[in-house]
Amino acid sequence: MQYLNISKEESYQLIQKAVELAKIAVARCEKMGFKKPLIAGSVGPYGAYLHDGSEYTGSYMQHVSEDTLRQFHEPRIDALIKSKVDLLAIETIPSKKEALVILDVVRKYPDVKVWVSFSCKWDGVHTNSNDNFCEAAVEVYESDPAQIVAVGVNCIAPHAVEPLIKPINQGREKPIPLIVYANSGENYDPQTGWDNNCEKLEEYIPTWLNLGAKIIGGCCRVCANYIEKIKYEVDKWESEKNK
Repeated sequence: MQYLNISKEESYQLIQKAVELAKIAVARCEKMGFKKPLIAGSVGPYGAYLHDGSEYTGSYMQHVSEDTLRQFHEPRIDALIKSKVDLLAIETIPSKKEALVILDVVRKYPDVKVWVSFSCKWDGVHTNSNDNFCEAAVEVYESDPAQIVAVGVNCIAPHAVEPLIKPINQGREKPIPLIVYANSGENYDPQTGWDNNCEKLEEYIPTWLNLGAKIIGGCCRVCANYIEKIKYEVDKWESEKNK
């Protein structure tokens, strides 16, 4: 609101307009004979609102209360649900605490499905706010498996994904459905921009599928050509599995 010089009501109208545009795109896809896409309403972290990069560190969690988080997320979630998105993408969340607060808000809408995706460090263990990722993912999923369609990780280099998600389903009789949508693998510098050193994201797809990924996509710098390669690898994996 501050940077666009608009009112709170106008900001909610922008959310609704975005969903309307997405519905137009869905209708066009169906008209062209494609399978109907789902519209996921993005529920990002409080840190993104601060414009200081803290969504990638989780540092704000040291001084932001649960009430503040709730007051921040409630109106946006309400606007998305009233706009009739198909589900909510609770994404790039650096902290288990914030994820659980958001889920508590979502429980007011028991028919709404969500996925929960964390932003994580490249050490293969921790979220960006230093929670143990495996423990956080399991606790979050088990807090409401009826509403959560998947838990996982996004906005991370492809090579860093496997050690994060591998422990989640080890020894579990009923696997937790996972979601992964990594970046291109490039490094970003605020002064010089992206370094153009992309990873071959598609080469990681079979491993993620074998570890229980049910939803796979792309985050920063993953364009249409990447998505095409992801789909090819998923189709190939499913074909080989069904032989």
